[in-house]
Amino acid sequence: MEESLVRKKAELILGGDVRIPEGFRAPFRISKSTAGPGAGKRGVVFAFGGTRVKKGIVDSGGDFELIVKEEGYSLNRNGETFIDNVTIEPVIFHAPGQAFFNMDNRCIFRCIYCKSPNLENGSRVSGEKMASMIRGLPEGTGIGGIAITSGVAGGIEETVRGMIECVSVLHKEFPNLPIGVEPYVNEKSQIEAFRNAGVSEMKINVETARKDIFDLACPGLDQDTLLEMLEHSVSVFGRGKVASNIIIGLGETDGDVEAMMERLCDMGVVPGLRPLKAGPEELVRISGILGAPAGTDAERVVSLAKTQKRILEEHGLDVSGFRTMCFACGCCDLVPFRDL
Repeated sequence: MEESLVRKKAELILGGDVRIPEGFRAPFRISKSTAGPGAGKRGVVFAFGGTRVKKGIVDSGGDFELIVKEEGYSLNRNGETFIDNVTIEPVIFHAPGQAFFNMDNRCIFRCIYCKSPNLENGSRVSGEKMASMIRGLPEGTGIGGIAITSGVAGGIEETVRGMIECVSVLHKEFPNLPIGVEPYVNEKSQIEAFRNAGVSEMKINVETARKDIFDLACPGLDQDTLLEMLEHSVSVFGRGKVASNIIIGLGETDGDVEAMMERLCDMGVVPGLRPLKAGPEELVRISGILGAPAGTDAERVVSLAKTQKRILEEHGLDVSGFRTMCFACGCCDLVPFRDL
């Protein structure tokens, strides 16, 4: 992708919502996320220059404005064209090209940056319900994979059992679709149980680049356990089939991020870099515990993505093995080997 568009994607990721014109009717169903940076918002996937970004949409305010033209769309900022020749891509469930389910947005843990536990009407989605939703898709829908994430509701073991039950149902009904999961696990046997149920890709998030930040941001969770589970996951699923998110913008340095990426890649884990996106409530919590976030600008996002690509290349890793979850979606981050 052109360098100028790489930077614009970074600015779009970091920026606020997109204001839509009065009476606007999207060409596809509008998504409402219960996980990820857009949790709780209506969202649309905007594509341009070979990449795409999922943004929250609003009727007033926002940092960007959608302009409807005779042929296609453009995005404006401050009254000027920001990105021209924009298209809108369909979302299957939460993401384009895949059915990405949040089994349960409730969570007994309270990571200070997470929006999901604060959403109303939390409930668990069964594997049967997920399968029914996939069966109900219009004929010809290009679904390339299934993914499941979840908050930890009730307890770690109970949540893992619930996710494995969902995987079993989905794998039985859709045996040709790859399935990726994003759980919190604390036992090696749980990873093997996911594999036996039909999972082909694993994502376990270390969350932060430094353990001291993790301990403050995610009380009750253990980053050392996560790293141990990631290492075991590689032995089960293989190099390049296991991913882990690192949130940037919580007070870590670029050196901290590089060190964690090196540690993950040494294991055969593919790190993903997720710029912090926090709402007003989350910012209050973050500021009270870690201090006010210094913020992460587009230059830092692009620079770290280039470092990410370099480290992956040095370890013989890339993102091409993933057909589910964040690397396959590519809407919330700069993706090495695709965007730059």
